[in-house]
Amino acid sequence: MKHLVILLFLAILPSAGHSQEIYNRVMESADRTINNPNSIFAATRIAHFKKTALVYLRSKAVATMPEVPVSFLDTQAYYLSEFVSLFFDQLFESKSKSADKQRECIMLFMDASKSNPLFNDEDKETVDAYIDEGNQLTPFCLDTDWQKAYMAAKTNL
Repeated sequence: MKHLVILLFLAILPSAGHSQEIYNRVMESADRTINNPNSIFAATRIAHFKKTALVYLRSKAVATMPEVPVSFLDTQAYYLSEFVSLFFDQLFESKSKSADKQRECIMLFMDASKSNPLFNDEDKETVDAYIDEGNQLTPFCLDTDWQKAYMAAKTNL
């Protein structure tokens, strides 16, 4: 239900004269976590991923679209946050299951991220950095359509 309310809100926003409210809030939240010396290590790493993904999203959108609609950045930022939250919710639930089931959960989200590119960026070194590094809490592709990835993950749970 809350997804529908936010999407309806985004749909009625005129594209001119409004900043990317959701995008900015997600970015500000990530910055606060990163800059807070009391943040736990895991929260800081997750916030770094979100910030990196948002910076990548905006820079690729500006480079590839003649005009970037406000709703585009807001929708992607919203679903990025939802995707990461769903991932950690599912990972937490899988803690009581076998190692194979936990790995299966992680792979489901990695695949949802990788299988739903937004820009079809050929710079795989950059877009797969969080996957290839191997020790990331957020092993996801930066070139992701977060709305589609969220829907894919949710459908396959």
